[in-house]
Amino acid sequence: MSTSKRVVALALVFTSAAATATGCIVGDPEEGLEEESALILTTQQVFLDQGWDSATRAKFYQTSQGSRFMPYKWFINLEQANNKTKFIAADNFERMGFLVDPPSPTNPDGLPIGFAKDTTPTGGDAVGITCAACHTGELEFGRYAVRIDGGQSFADIEQFQDGLLAAMNATLADSGKFKRFGDKVLGSNASTASRNELRTQLTAKRDWWNARITRSRGASPHGPSRTDAFTIIGNEVVCDLFRIPENCAQPNAPTQYPFLWNTPDFEWAQYNSSVHSPLGRNVGEVTGVFAEATIDANGVASTAHIPNLHLLENWLKTLRAPAWPENIFGRIDENLALQGAQLFADNCASCHTEDPQPRTAPNAFGKTFAKTNFDTPLSALGTDPNAALSFATRRANPGPFTAIAQANGLIGPDGKAPVAALLSISGSMIIQRYFAVAGFTDAQKLDYLDFRESRSPSTAQLTTYRARPLNGVAFTAPYLHNGSVQSLYQLLLPPELRLKLFFVGSRRFDPFFLGYSPLPAPGAVLLDTTKTGNSNAGHNYGTNFTHFQRMAVIEYIKTL
Repeated sequence: MSTSKRVVALALVFTSAAATATGCIVGDPEEGLEEESALILTTQQVFLDQGWDSATRAKFYQTSQGSRFMPYKWFINLEQANNKTKFIAADNFERMGFLVDPPSPTNPDGLPIGFAKDTTPTGGDAVGITCAACHTGELEFGRYAVRIDGGQSFADIEQFQDGLLAAMNATLADSGKFKRFGDKVLGSNASTASRNELRTQLTAKRDWWNARITRSRGASPHGPSRTDAFTIIGNEVVCDLFRIPENCAQPNAPTQYPFLWNTPDFEWAQYNSSVHSPLGRNVGEVTGVFAEATIDANGVASTAHIPNLHLLENWLKTLRAPAWPENIFGRIDENLALQGAQLFADNCASCHTEDPQPRTAPNAFGKTFAKTNFDTPLSALGTDPNAALSFATRRANPGPFTAIAQANGLIGPDGKAPVAALLSISGSMIIQRYFAVAGFTDAQKLDYLDFRESRSPSTAQLTTYRARPLNGVAFTAPYLHNGSVQSLYQLLLPPELRLKLFFVGSRRFDPFFLGYSPLPAPGAVLLDTTKTGNSNAGHNYGTNFTHFQRMAVIEYIKTL
């Protein structure tokens, strides 16, 4: 039996058993042995009330954060590797898990959601990735496509990188393809010299892109909705920016793109509580997704767009968790949810506080933050430790940061410094450099820094995962930090009964068990939970529930 058929069989056994236990059938029991090619076409786009109007939504989708991976004119005119269709064609990006909206006055070329034009005085127009590429979700159910702003996308960054590399390689190898590309970029009357220069530039970009792919390739496929962000960001700083190849590390800790509502209010701005400053986190994020950076006598110069990062964060402060749309996904059983509320209070609420959350004491600027629980050690959580430990323990040659690392006592007997600290130094240099060039007053600096004090995380914080409130979590499968559990129902099963193999990439939503279809679909990737970084063990909370109790908790989760 093929891997695909084995996964389908597992999914059918799980779905049939659960449906039989409840007297409910989710989907057609006769389907499943075919790929999801005969599904009902979605015909109605739905936007839930999350506090954003259409103008704010469009700005979040298309505001550059300073990412620049290719000249803009190249990107919109490059063909796919195996045909003459443009690389930016909607169906191409949909296969890679990205969302596509129709062209509009603010997006005339129809860039996928989360791709934006970035313009600098010296570099001209380039295209880059912004927050929305990974943090905009969509659920398909019947004839509806339900947008979840701030939710996880199913974007597959590795598929995108490989596809763009293949397109560049094909353009360089195929004279007809290169001529069409040159005609669009330079004009049909361009000289031979200009075309030769374009070939040289495209070759250099291809080589740079290939090197980027090599150092960010996961030990196992990251697939849709996941990336090893910390390792990749670390590589972009201590390996590429420092020009020290031996500082590179292979990504082996894929984590799911987190959902963003509530995040600006958290005391600590990362899921492992590694960063206190949202601006510092966002500078690190754009460093990992193609910001251009150099080191000079004044520190680190970066294309990270600090004012836009500030705007993006302020828009997120107005984003609310989506409420369950009963007219689409079905009515909530209030009596069952009430029983689930008590089970949640008894088994879950000690870690996952309800929103609004408890607050910190006012800081030096009189500001309070939402507390989240990061006190449960990994040994008690039992979930995959790679994401926490690989970041907390990674060390590197400090290279151009040696002097500042020595001054701060960061260099150990091995001559290396913690990568977490080196990333903090890099981000701080980028931010302070911008403040100096912009001539910011102290009040302006505090506003951009969200009136937060400078704080460093404890070892305990770095080596565990934060338990955040679960409002809106019904829309955020797969579960656990690495997306290794297919549905919320699965998370409430003993780990040995959870699916070990399932496909990720289908947006077909299951409002009964709170998950996505685990079956093969275009662009979907098999998630093997036995691979490094993919463990679906641990989080043994509620795993002794009966089926009825699990369904009661799920019904309550829908109300959050």
